[in-house]
Amino acid sequence: MPPTADPNLADALQTLGCGDGDALTIGGLAADALAARFGTPLYVFDANALARRVVAVRGALGPRVDLLWSVKANPSRAVTASLRAAGAGAEVASLGELHVALAAGHDAAGLRFAGPGKTDAEIDAALQFGLGCFHAESGGEVDRIAAAARRRGDRAAIALRVNLPQELGGSRLRMGGRSSRFGIDVEQVPELARRIAGDPALRLTGLHVYAGTQCFDADAFVAHAHRLVGLAARWEQDLGLPLDELDLGGGFGVPTYAGDPTFDLAAAGRGLQQLIAAHDRPARRWFVELGRYLAAPAGVYLTRVVDRKQSGGQHHVVVDGGMHQAAAAAGVGTVLKRAPLLVHAQRLHDDHHERVTLGGPLCTPADQFADQVMLPRFAIGDLVAVLHAGAYGLTFSPHGFLSHATPAEVLVENGTARVVRQRGDPRDALRGQQP
Repeated sequence: MPPTADPNLADALQTLGCGDGDALTIGGLAADALAARFGTPLYVFDANALARRVVAVRGALGPRVDLLWSVKANPSRAVTASLRAAGAGAEVASLGELHVALAAGHDAAGLRFAGPGKTDAEIDAALQFGLGCFHAESGGEVDRIAAAARRRGDRAAIALRVNLPQELGGSRLRMGGRSSRFGIDVEQVPELARRIAGDPALRLTGLHVYAGTQCFDADAFVAHAHRLVGLAARWEQDLGLPLDELDLGGGFGVPTYAGDPTFDLAAAGRGLQQLIAAHDRPARRWFVELGRYLAAPAGVYLTRVVDRKQSGGQHHVVVDGGMHQAAAAAGVGTVLKRAPLLVHAQRLHDDHHERVTLGGPLCTPADQFADQVMLPRFAIGDLVAVLHAGAYGLTFSPHGFLSHATPAEVLVENGTARVVRQRGDPRDALRGQQP
């Protein structure tokens, strides 16, 4: 079956700028040429595709929404810089990600620091850099931010992450509703807001919500945003405190596996623009934060076939890359494992398929991309491409397992490819070890 018969594959190829040819191209460059030049396994990111994603999202959400790139999705300096150049701000969740954002050209004053478990060292460093705002996850975290700000004679800006009791419908991974280590329960917010307002070391800026990711229901996302905005209006009236910044979260769904639905960006944009029109004011700032939705379609994971065999009457194909470098593609963290968006990089339109199990070099049955799935017939030396691999790739993966060298990462921009993360070395397995 040609890839154009699957709408998700066809859209993924179109995002990468593939024409009607039989070979995969990424930003105008042939995938097999990139693999020959830089080796495999290999991550390739298309800078122009990243920029187009930002333009599409900003156009749909409207001019009043500030778009934030969630650096956790791909803490690449080059990817982050490409998204910044296209108009995306950034949200970080660790001191390491803060360093990546700064190296990519972001001003610390424009950054938001989210995530549970911020350490005192991270809070101190963020204040030293001049961080724009902490998204606080608990009363204890607020106290620690206040203490750090007082030690510095500083004043820290805080937005409270609200744990709404309603789960975010349509999301594959839910991070809120009822009991959660993410965010502050609704009934606890008013008292905490008063504490912040009464502390000269703190400044309350607004509210934040992030209840789930891989959300494929645009109406559910908009409804969740309505709930936060409604609470903000009520708390402003009850507390007499302005809540000028409202971060509505994100988590827009991206087809990652065969059979995934798509997210209706236009519907989400219409819903948010109507919500904003009803609750806007000159001092208010609106944020949406996206990671996978911006970066996944702009990335490809390339891996080469090193062996094939028959066992128990079934065909098995073994590639040189595995779940230790592309965990999301192997279904790590999913309940029901399905094949990712896979193509034969040298024969996109090959009609000769076979039922095959495709996996990597690791000594575990978990290292598997496809289990008895109809795929093109791969021979030893052929190139397999995993599409929509630009997010939750290498840094999401247990790449220390089996001590293989980490893959290189390459950015293609305006017809030129350059290494943006050097390939590792097998001797890296000894780094930091003592006899």
